[in-house]
Amino acid sequence: MVTLPASGNRVNVKQPPTPGVRFPPPVIFGVSLAIGFLLQRFFPVALLETSGNSPLRLIGGIFLILAASLALCAFLALQGVHTPIRLDRPVSSLVTHGVFRLSRNPLYLSLSLAHAGISLSANALWPLLSLLPVLLVIRYSVIAREESYLLERFGAEYEAYLHSVRRWI
Repeated sequence: MVTLPASGNRVNVKQPPTPGVRFPPPVIFGVSLAIGFLLQRFFPVALLETSGNSPLRLIGGIFLILAASLALCAFLALQGVHTPIRLDRPVSSLVTHGVFRLSRNPLYLSLSLAHAGISLSANALWPLLSLLPVLLVIRYSVIAREESYLLERFGAEYEAYLHSVRRWI
C-alpha cells in the first residue's frame, strides 16, 4: 500500500516484480572467498611451490584487470539506459549492447574473474576451489531467477537475446 500525498488515502499500487534473488551476488562471492581463505589459513595448500614472485601473481593480476574492465563496461551500459544494477529493483529496459553482446552475465563473469584472480595471486588452493560451488549457486539460484524474470518482463525480445548470446562467454 502506498499513501498518496495529495489525498492521504491509502491505495494498492502493484509494484513491478523483481527476480526475487535473496542475497546479492557480490555477497555470495565474498562469503565464498572468505571461507576459502579461512580454510587456507588452517589447511594451507599452495597452487605452485615457488619462492619469490610466482607466475600466478601475474596471471591473477591479469584476471583482476579483466574483471575490473568488464565490470566497468557493464556498469556503464546499464547506467546508459537508466536500469538498476541491484536485483531488488525492477529493470527498466533490456540491455543487449556493449559487453552484453558477448555475455548475458558480464557482472557475474567479472566477479568470477576477480575471485579467481585473488586466489591465483595468493597462490591459494582453497579460495580457488571455493569458486566452484559459488558458480553453481549463482547459476541455479541467481541467473535462473533472473532469466525467468526477464523472460516474463520482455517476452520474445529476451527470448531472441537468449538464443543469440551465451550465458557466460
